[in-house]
Amino acid sequence: MDTYLKVKELQASGTPINRIATDLKMSRNTVKSYFNQESLSPRKTSTSTNIEVYTDLIVARLNENGYKLIDIFREIKELGYTGGRTQGCYHIKRIKEHHVITTLGCKEIARPKIPYIKPLSSRKLAKYIGYSLTDITDHHERFYLQTLLDNIAELRIVRKLVQIFKTMLARGCGNIRRWIDFVKRSKYKLAGLKTFARGLSRDIEAVENGINMRWSNGAVEGHVNRIKNIKRQMYGRASFELLRKKVILSRSG
Repeated sequence: MDTYLKVKELQASGTPINRIATDLKMSRNTVKSYFNQESLSPRKTSTSTNIEVYTDLIVARLNENGYKLIDIFREIKELGYTGGRTQGCYHIKRIKEHHVITTLGCKEIARPKIPYIKPLSSRKLAKYIGYSLTDITDHHERFYLQTLLDNIAELRIVRKLVQIFKTMLARGCGNIRRWIDFVKRSKYKLAGLKTFARGLSRDIEAVENGINMRWSNGAVEGHVNRIKNIKRQMYGRASFELLRKKVILSRSG
C-alpha cells in the first residue's frame, strides 16, 4: 500500500513512468497498472491445495539439518501433492514459520572455504606426467597433480604408459611392439598417445634399434645443429668456401 500511494503521489506530480520505475525499483508494467487503478486491488489468493495432508512429513523434514525445500517438494509431489513448485515451496516456508522451526537450511549452513590452488598449465602437466611426485619441488603443483591422478583414471593410465616408455629408453631394452599394441587397444581414448603410437609403427624397426642398440645419431644431430648456427652467422655475406673453412676449423661453432 505504501508503494502504491508513493506511485500515485509521483503520478500526480507528473513524474514519467520510467523515472518512477527506476527510483522505486519496480517494473514499468506494475507502475502502469497502479496508474490505471483508483484504489489498490486486493492480491489474488492462490488456489487451494492438499498441503495440509503432508504437514507432519514436512515438519519432520524441516527438522533435519541441511534440508532443501525443493527436495521436500519433490517428495510430497510424488506422494500426491496437487500444487505447483512455487506454491509448494511457499507453503513449506509458511509451515516452517508456523511451527517456529529454526533449523538451518542447506543454504544457511556455513561451509568451509576451499583454498585456491593455481591449476597446472597444459605444458607443465605434460612435463610432470612422467615424473615421480617426489621429484616435483613445488608442493602446490604436486598436490594439484595428485588430485588429478586421484580423480581421473585415464590420466593414471597415461602416466603409467609414459613412465614405461621412458624406462625403455633409459635402460635400452623393452618390448616397444607390446607397448604400441596396448595403447592402440586401450578402452580409453588416449588421443595423443595413440597418434604417437601410430607414428612409431610406421618405422618400427628404427624405433626398436634406437631403444635396444647402444649407438645413436645424437652426435650427427649435434654437428648438423653446429653447421646451421654457423650458416646463420654468415648468411648472405660469404661463399661456400668460407663456410667450409669455418666448419672444419671451428670446434664449438
